[in-house]
Amino acid sequence: MNKRVVSAMFLLIVVCSPLHAMEWMWLEKMRLSVQQLNYRGEFMHRRGDDTQVFSIVHRFTDGTATELLRQLDGHMIEVLRQGEKLTCYFPEGTESAAEHPVPAAPFSQLSEMGLEQISLAYTASEVGEDRVAGYMANIIKLTSDQWRYEYRFWLEKETHMLLQSEIIDSHGKVLEQFRFTRLELNVALSNQELRPKIEQPALVQSSQVNHQSNQVKSDKVTLTWVPSGFLVNHSQTMASANGWTEKISYSDGLTSFSVFVDSQGLASSQSTMAKMGATTAIMVSRDKLGVTVVGEIPEQTAMKLAQSVTLIKDF
Repeated sequence: MNKRVVSAMFLLIVVCSPLHAMEWMWLEKMRLSVQQLNYRGEFMHRRGDDTQVFSIVHRFTDGTATELLRQLDGHMIEVLRQGEKLTCYFPEGTESAAEHPVPAAPFSQLSEMGLEQISLAYTASEVGEDRVAGYMANIIKLTSDQWRYEYRFWLEKETHMLLQSEIIDSHGKVLEQFRFTRLELNVALSNQELRPKIEQPALVQSSQVNHQSNQVKSDKVTLTWVPSGFLVNHSQTMASANGWTEKISYSDGLTSFSVFVDSQGLASSQSTMAKMGATTAIMVSRDKLGVTVVGEIPEQTAMKLAQSVTLIKDF
């Protein structure tokens, strides 16, 4: 084949590749900006009818991000992230809050966005401009199939920093929203700004962020249907004297869900569903097993996943 023809074909493949589209390049720059810029600000996070307000100070030095998150309404819980280490500080009277998930910036996991995997399931498009927290932003929309939500990202024009994000259902309803109300970019940050203010916390909890996937194949149950693009990133079986519980987690690079299967079944044969923001939780009985599906997925997706659980073998 003529070398010019080969070169032209190669160039066409590169230009037409989804990851080389402008919108995907902007998303990659967003992923880097969230982690590698220095900034301070305040943002609100709304999940359904629940809204919380936080302040954030983020510094990137010598390849490591340090971040202090402080809840501004309700109890002043503080979360300090130093690289892969998370430390949560609880003031007097808030010890029970330790039983709930640790507060986190909605964009804190953007560094783990798998854009190549995401591009297989979503289409990215620019849908306009807007002004957020005093900055002009490009709006990027990610759409997929009926089994997923729509996502929108507001990216600051110069740095591509994430200023706002929304998760939207098939009816156009905003289920979750993150939005900066005040933001200073590329600022000098002192060590003092990254020190928690709670001088004598009633409780301190530390944990390590684990980004490694454990793709051990399940030998108890299988799912006969999973939306295209979702891959197993964790599988775990916990045995007990009365039976076993299996957890299988899936991700499409942007969103995730987990399936829990209990060999002892459920106390009730009636299905139950709960929803908070974009997170759906459903519990059903199937083949004498108790099946729970939890994740940022629509109700019909969670139900179809639960109904696809099939027992491989028991012991």
